[in-house]
Amino acid sequence: MNCMVYMEEAEEQMTELELSGLNAEALEFMYADERRELLIEAGLNPDEYDF
Repeated sequence: MNCMVYMEEAEEQMTELELSGLNAEALEFMYADERRELLIEAGLNPDEYDF
């Protein structure tokens, strides 16, 4: 059950990133401050994402 909930949350995060025009793989390689700034500029809460 917990695994299913986690998968749904991951899909929701990917959808938000994709809708914002961001690439999760590219964000993983950025410095934390740079990634945080881009997420904020995209209207997303950077504290909701774990890279």
